[in-house]
Amino acid sequence: MIIHTSACILMLPLCWNPILGQLPTTNIYTLDLRANEQKVLLNNLTFLTDFNHTGYNNQPYFSNSNELYIVSDYQSAGLTDILHLDLGEKKITRITATEEGEYSPVYIQSNNEISVVRQGIPEDGKTAQVLWLYPADRSEFGECPVPEIENLGYYLWLTKDKIAMFLVDQPSELILYDLRLDTRTHIDSDVGRCLQKDRNGNLYYIKMGEQQNTIVNYDIYLGRSREVIQSLPNQLDFAILPNNFLIAAEDSVVKVYNPLDEVGWKEVTDLKGGGIELISRIAVSNNKIAIVSVDP
Repeated sequence: MIIHTSACILMLPLCWNPILGQLPTTNIYTLDLRANEQKVLLNNLTFLTDFNHTGYNNQPYFSNSNELYIVSDYQSAGLTDILHLDLGEKKITRITATEEGEYSPVYIQSNNEISVVRQGIPEDGKTAQVLWLYPADRSEFGECPVPEIENLGYYLWLTKDKIAMFLVDQPSELILYDLRLDTRTHIDSDVGRCLQKDRNGNLYYIKMGEQQNTIVNYDIYLGRSREVIQSLPNQLDFAILPNNFLIAAEDSVVKVYNPLDEVGWKEVTDLKGGGIELISRIAVSNNKIAIVSVDP
């Protein structure tokens, strides 16, 4: 269990108003991970978010195996900020304290920055969701590197210049944005929220279908897609382990898929005995995974 021991860090607010909504009760756990080319082992289920166990705790991101960024409404119910959890020191640091909601934190080591999706209401009354970059030392308020895109739902850094972006639309659109060239390339439509990359830098996402959803691999250099495997039933999230296995969950059961194995999804562990009924997200480091449990 993480103990809160550090002071919050305040960020200067913009002129947008907060978007308050009914957020589900979600909690985050970690498991120790051992993986090789043949199998995956998970153990030592640890509850991280007892400090906000009746609130919203979601979208975990490992900057390393002992440091986790999460989205939480710990300080203001219904309004999300970014927290940094030091798993070794068992300490929490509040990264943002703004009037807007922040989501999807990613630590960018090369620039010592934290990227997020910032949500607010511009003057014309339309909901805006933009990519925002904060300096990790919180020395200033940061900037929006792609101000023309205001319907950003989720994103993934593929390289320091290329970003895969899930755009909220009808239907949803997946694009590849090049920061250096200031260009956008359409990849697909009707896709799920989850964006991942393998150790070769290729993009993975879920293609939505009428009867079933499929995990797709997209080569960002050749511009080619191929189907990998059907996603698990009613599951819009997955991750990629260091051994290139896919990992996902069906209710409380964690499963993996070896791309070199034609057998399909295999069960690793069932976490129902730990009080977990539904796993909605998974994040991965070299020797840990974090899962998000949705309370019934």
